[in-house]
Amino acid sequence: MEQKQSAKEYLSSVRLADRHIKIKEEELHQLQLNIAQISPQTTGERVQSSNKSSFTQTIDKIVDLHNEINSEITSLVELKSEVRNKINQLSDKRFIIVLTDYYINCKTWEQVAKDNNYTDRHVYRLHGLALQNFRKKFNMI
Repeated sequence: MEQKQSAKEYLSSVRLADRHIKIKEEELHQLQLNIAQISPQTTGERVQSSNKSSFTQTIDKIVDLHNEINSEITSLVELKSEVRNKINQLSDKRFIIVLTDYYINCKTWEQVAKDNNYTDRHVYRLHGLALQNFRKKFNMI
């Protein structure tokens, strides 16, 4: 049995996917920093195979992670487009702005309020109304 997703869960999936990619990008950056410390030895009488193996494994991890990130970015772009199209079908422009800023642009509530000259409390109120409107429009729970 398929469980219906709430409007908030659906919209939040964009922020979650975006954050997931950022975490992987941070991991990739750390691996790239580490690679400089594990450079393979190319001179000398003895080559330490464990060092070369570690270097090769790290390069493989970097390539795999880079490919994963690219794939997830492609999926995120498609998800953002789908969600943006639905948000833009709402009739109240304030709802569109609040939902887009928070869920698509991944701004904090404080940033959304400041950028739109609203109080934090007003943004939360608009968000609640926007979610109700979105839920009704797209028959979500």
